[in-house]
Amino acid sequence: MTSTAVLIDSYEIQQIWQRKVSPSSRFDEIAARLRRIAKIVKQEWNNFPPENREQLKELAYSLVEPHKGLPNLKRTIWVAAYMLFIKATNQTAEFHSCIEALNMLVDNILDAVEQEDPSYQAVLSDTLEQLYSNKVQGKVLEAEETGEWLRNLSDSALGEI
Repeated sequence: MTSTAVLIDSYEIQQIWQRKVSPSSRFDEIAARLRRIAKIVKQEWNNFPPENREQLKELAYSLVEPHKGLPNLKRTIWVAAYMLFIKATNQTAEFHSCIEALNMLVDNILDAVEQEDPSYQAVLSDTLEQLYSNKVQGKVLEAEETGEWLRNLSDSALGEI
C-alpha cells in the first residue's frame, strides 16, 4: 500500500520552514502548494510517519509562536522593503492568498494534533453516544440552532474532562 504522504515534497516543507521564499516567487503558486499540502495533511495525517508529523507540528508551532526577542532594525527594514516591493509589483492579493493558505495549513496541522489527543477522542465518542442515545428531543432544530446546540453539547463534554 502506497502512502499519500509521499506527495508532500520535502523541499516545499523546507522552504516554508526556513522561510526562504524569494521575492521573485509567484505567490499564487506558493498558495496553491500550501493548499495542496494542507489538504493532504487533513486527509492523510494518520498515514504520515511519526517523524513527518513531528516536523509538521514543529513547523505549525514555530509559525504560531510570536517571534522571541526584539525585532532588529535590519529585519524591520527588510520586511518594510519587501512589503513595498509586493505593493509596487501589484501582488498584494496574491500575498494575502498565500498567507491564508499558510494559515489553512497551520490550522489543519493543529486540528490533526488535537484529534490525536486521547481526551479529544473520549469527548468525541461520548458526544456521539449522547447524540445517538437521545434521538427524540421533542423539538426540530433549525440550522442556526443546531450549531449552537452542538457547541453547548461539546462544551459540556469538554467541561467533564
